Amino acid sequence: MISIIRRASVDIWDKKYRLKDYDANPVDVTIDDTFKRVAKALSEVEETDKKDQCYEEFLWALRSGAIPAGRIMSNAGSMEYKPATSTINCTVSGSIQDSMSGILDKVTEAGLTLKAGCGIGYEFSTLRPKGAYVTGGRRIHIRPFIIYGYLR
Repeated sequence: MISIIRRASVDIWDKKYRLKDYDANPVDVTIDDTFKRVAKALSEVEETDKKDQCYEEFLWALRSGAIPAGRIMSNAGSMEYKPATSTINCTVSGSIQDSMSGILDKVTEAGLTLKAGCGIGYEFSTLRPKGAYVTGGRRIHIRPFIIYGYLR
């Protein structure tokens, strides 16, 4: 196991990855408790006869310095206290339809994705270029980067 943990590391663990209850009381008392929680959650998806072995292997890896992505460390095995979170660090949005409702749908999707603790990436090539005519509004299209500000 990691023998020396610097103060900054403990502070980051406490603020970002340590599981706490609804009153902000620590559920993970030690960093090793976090490793055990994560190893148990990861091993739960294995076949029944392999769960114990996988738990031990995951725990060994974590104690030996393997650190999974932040959302996994924070959210794996935390459903009792954080049911609306995800272990996915980053997602990619579907294509943005070049319409007001298409853009607003993606803004809503982004809000829900960010609420779950995930990041989200976008691809803007489906939006018409700057200066293109917008049907029904007699307006000239604004730059996608203005829309991007709402999606961040």
